[in-house]
Amino acid sequence: MLKRLLMVLATLLFLAPSVAHSAPKGKPSSVIELEEMVIEGKVSKPNVFYILGRSQIRYEGLRLDQSFVQRIVDSVRNNPF
Repeated sequence: MLKRLLMVLATLLFLAPSVAHSAPKGKPSSVIELEEMVIEGKVSKPNVFYILGRSQIRYEGLRLDQSFVQRIVDSVRNNPF
């Protein structure tokens, strides 16, 4: 029994390198060569137009708690240099 097991193992070890060197699966068996093609064209850009309806703008003016006129006049009268 031991002799048979050793013979089977020896046979498998002897055949293992030949199985490993076989052609890989999935490799195409034939080669297809295609001719070169020239494709000419123009790339178009998307255009979108969107028109909004007229809307009413509601705003209020700012209230000034302090007048800055005197500070402006003082800054003009002082020599900057």
